[in-house]
Amino acid sequence: MRNALLALLFTLVLPATAGADVDTPGVSEVRQDGAVVTWVLGIPGAELTSLAGESKESIAGFMANNLRMSVDAESCPGAMTTATPERRDGVPPFARVTMQFKCPAETGTFAVINETLLVSAVDYELGGASGTFRFDADHTLLESTSPQFPRWLRDGFESFITGWEHLLFFAILLLGARTGRELGALAASAVTASLVALVLGVEGVVNVPERTIELVTVASVVGVAALPVLGVSGRPQLWAVFALALAHGLALAVQVPTGDALFGFALGLVAAEALLISLAGALPLAWRALGRTPGARAPGRARSAGR
Repeated sequence: MRNALLALLFTLVLPATAGADVDTPGVSEVRQDGAVVTWVLGIPGAELTSLAGESKESIAGFMANNLRMSVDAESCPGAMTTATPERRDGVPPFARVTMQFKCPAETGTFAVINETLLVSAVDYELGGASGTFRFDADHTLLESTSPQFPRWLRDGFESFITGWEHLLFFAILLLGARTGRELGALAASAVTASLVALVLGVEGVVNVPERTIELVTVASVVGVAALPVLGVSGRPQLWAVFALALAHGLALAVQVPTGDALFGFALGLVAAEALLISLAGALPLAWRALGRTPGARAPGRARSAGR
């Protein structure tokens, strides 16, 4: 009877919501979306009401006082957002409680505190680190430190590879090169410009609104495609490419979380650019290995024309 009343109480005072994959009491999950961290807990209903009371306000206050989070010693303000009654076959009734925190940074050393004195096994993903931890009366603090250099290196690589405008800009630029020497000169100009702009953007020397950067970056793709059409070549072409590539460096700078991440991010970016340049440079070699030269007619077509 008491379990049924608890379920009815939660239904009346706390709104229903779709939670995370927490389907048993004593299990919790911490997930991060940018600076927002969501902590979903499965708490036995009887234990929750005995500790926190039976009103929505008392439960929310109990959770806020006993579940806390910080990153690099800076508090993450948070509060209970929802709590819903749950019942599973063979599992005592429990409440799925959702806490949400807004942290001042997405990476760093996270401190997660659970002083509810309830045993809870948590599966967490915070700041690029993941793992499991068991909270109980003797273990109330979970510390998780973000991986630094490897993560920033990966972020720099992925930011370029997953950015269609960056890939398209370099692809149009490099595949339009007529010789290996020209390809190298164009690549050097674009890579240097992107790195210079990246540093200037991260260090705050150049500040351009993100919307403006997005528009200029897309326009640069059109610009680099127009250079051969307009007959721009040689040194003027290199300077034009340098100017256009600056937009891409500024766009990528927005994705660098802190100045400390700049070096690793820049190395990841250069690695991604080098990969694309290598592929572009290998295409003419593969073409010649098939007995073709760029721009030449296929052998079959040439014989047909001779007839």
